[in-house]
Amino acid sequence: MTADAAPLRRPPLLRRLPRRPALPAALRTPRGRTGAVLVALVVLLGLLGPLLLGTDPYRQGRQALAGPSAAHLLGTDEVGRDLLARALAGVRTELLVCLLAVPAAAALGTLLGLLGGLNRLLGEAVQRLFDLLLGCHGLLLGLALALLLRPGLGTVVTTIVLSALPSFGRQARAALLGQLARDHVVAARVLGVPRGRVLRRHVLPNVADATTALLAVAMAHAVKIEGGLSVLGLGVQPPAPSLGTMINTGSKYLFLQPGYALAPVVLLGLLVFGLTLLADSFNRERLR
Repeated sequence: MTADAAPLRRPPLLRRLPRRPALPAALRTPRGRTGAVLVALVVLLGLLGPLLLGTDPYRQGRQALAGPSAAHLLGTDEVGRDLLARALAGVRTELLVCLLAVPAAAALGTLLGLLGGLNRLLGEAVQRLFDLLLGCHGLLLGLALALLLRPGLGTVVTTIVLSALPSFGRQARAALLGQLARDHVVAARVLGVPRGRVLRRHVLPNVADATTALLAVAMAHAVKIEGGLSVLGLGVQPPAPSLGTMINTGSKYLFLQPGYALAPVVLLGLLVFGLTLLADSFNRERLR
């Protein structure tokens, strides 16, 4: 090697890549961390609590409306079932409703929004459908479905899907139209890049990012709808455990057994508050 030869440089592929942050930016804010901790706490209580307690939430006993004791930390209900076990099992019902309804609403709403953005006539029909659904309050829609069908888990899931459908659809349509107007997408279409490839490579990833920010909002909305319908007696039906059903029944025994309604109120409030903080944090980060 001669003296004036240039020193060997590390090939570009071997250079150290910058480390990506372990957590999304929204979860590194105080608001996002607080929401994540609250949601994780309630989820862990719902998933691991019944296993740690070892108490069947459906098992009836002789001690009706008994106070807190070593055997029943929060007492029992009107047929002798353990209130803490029922409340923690109700959290699992809330999680089941969210996992069934919110992804279905996100998938169907996003699909309708994208199809409406690509076809003008179909877009007008989809927008009128969204306007109709937006004009119906979630609880009123659930009441109408309960009259047409019957109260139960299926009615709750259907109500949540129809209520969340317009938000996902309009968000997806707005993101699609915004991306189609960007310079790099217009340039790709002018150069003859196939339309499907343009959508797959340039448009859909950005639409997915915008849609993801709505998931926490939709989950908080789903929890409130399920709780409201169950309080009205139109949600999950006994003997299946539900936080809203416990609040509805426990309000009759508020002075005799305050833990009956207090425990589900606290769990429901923590879950909704945590999801709301997460949704706000993700929305702030997306706008930034």
